[in-house]
Amino acid sequence: MDSIEAKIGSFAPDFHLLATNGQEISLSDFRGKSNVIMFFIRETTCPQCRTHVAQLGRMYEQFREAGAEIIVILGENVEKAREYAEGINLPFPILADPGRNVYNLYELEKYFLLFQRTASLVVDKDGLVRYLKRTTVPNVWLQETRELFGFVDSLN
Repeated sequence: MDSIEAKIGSFAPDFHLLATNGQEISLSDFRGKSNVIMFFIRETTCPQCRTHVAQLGRMYEQFREAGAEIIVILGENVEKAREYAEGINLPFPILADPGRNVYNLYELEKYFLLFQRTASLVVDKDGLVRYLKRTTVPNVWLQETRELFGFVDSLN
């Protein structure tokens, strides 16, 4: 997989990943049906990422009512992703990307080979990136959930 220059207005490339519920999920599964919030977890040990994912879980029904599904991607195998999801009691599956191929596809390779980049995106029903925030500093995720909800709600 080659990386893309992901930016606002670009077409979000499709991918297929195994989810904690045993299904293979693709970004294209949602095309024409709903907007998609994508969040890439930095590491399982990142407390800010965990807080953000838990908030997404608590607000899941609100996001669905606003016309959005949630895809959370973790750079670990399915078993680790399942443990992570069960530890937070999430209402949606986490997708496992053990080789971090989708991370690299979205230009989220490690910064200076040490710090895992993370990102939050909103992909609209047509498959276009409408919102994008990348960082190596996970503190930004502590306020991200409400910002994402406001953005998704504005797409309606």
